[in-house]
Amino acid sequence: MHTSIFLQKTSNLFTENRLLKFVIVVLAMAMVVNSILVSRAIKYQRVILIPPKITGTIEFVEGKPSDQYIRDLARRMVSLAATYSPATARNQFDEFLGFYAPDAYPEAAKAWYALAGRVEESQVSTVFYLRNLILDSKSQRLELSGDQRQFAEDRLIESGRKTYEARYRIEDGRFFLISFLEKRS
Repeated sequence: MHTSIFLQKTSNLFTENRLLKFVIVVLAMAMVVNSILVSRAIKYQRVILIPPKITGTIEFVEGKPSDQYIRDLARRMVSLAATYSPATARNQFDEFLGFYAPDAYPEAAKAWYALAGRVEESQVSTVFYLRNLILDSKSQRLELSGDQRQFAEDRLIESGRKTYEARYRIEDGRFFLISFLEKRS
């Protein structure tokens, strides 16, 4: 880049330097603006998933899922954990344990497989009809209440309202169950 505006060579060099400094400053400002816009785009990006057996779309914003996604997962979990028969209990509990966080899995597996053994041994079936689902996103807690009926063969042996409390966490956009317990009144 050679400018020849002035008669003196040094004046032309100073003008070139000023022009180059201006271009560098403009490029630096453009880079800062671009960085800010990219960080905002990343912050507000959305990943839309349509998993099997879930009817709506699920959005993750800043690694946090929508409440509808948590509700759909809760319905799926309660159907796996609270509605079973001797023939299906072990397979359902296997699938249900897939929701557990790695650190909570060993204790949960012990409890759920023990329940599966008792169900197979005593030939008891349980049906749970979900009536109410309360989601507390701040404390990452679910409260699932409904009517539960237990049958031995074809006879009704127990019927009543049950409430389950589930604690979860979201890690890197993935849902992990920490505990799923019957809430005592």
